[in-house]
Amino acid sequence: MYLRNLRRPRGFTLIEIVVSIFIVTLILGVATLSFKSMQDEGKLTNEGVALKLAARKLMREAIENNRSYSMTLAPSFFAVGPTYNQDALEGSLMSMSPEDAMKQIRGERHQLENGIQLWVQRWNEQMFRPPRVPFEKWVFEPGGICEPLSLRLTYGDATLSMLFNPLTAHVEDESLIIPN
Repeated sequence: MYLRNLRRPRGFTLIEIVVSIFIVTLILGVATLSFKSMQDEGKLTNEGVALKLAARKLMREAIENNRSYSMTLAPSFFAVGPTYNQDALEGSLMSMSPEDAMKQIRGERHQLENGIQLWVQRWNEQMFRPPRVPFEKWVFEPGGICEPLSLRLTYGDATLSMLFNPLTAHVEDESLIIPN
């Protein structure tokens, strides 16, 4: 007796196809979340570097030029330049709308990337808060000292917090939190 294998070519079952699609979808979902986290981290890191460089530059210029310099902090930008007469400026700014007052701020302005917000915590404050409107100053004195300050950048649920050393204007402590 001659036996032949009479197996017919067989395709995939519906269950195998569904399981395969589920696995591929799961892998793509994880990859997409990882990619978004990397983008958030990149945006916050770039803006953090800009803040660090601006603080070091102001400290260096204050010492070299024997003159006070300041960083003007606002929720969506910061500006750097020589310190101006705060009393005179505040008097004129109080009669303006916050938008018009922010346009009057002198110095080299750095607009934060869309969606990123700046938060401030002074040494005697318990929590981070938005900068005061129309502006808040961080002064760098010619003697090589600045107010101890923590800044936080937020983008969605992601945060980058930086504690600046008052003697060097370098970041003393930094934490980056990117939720999954």
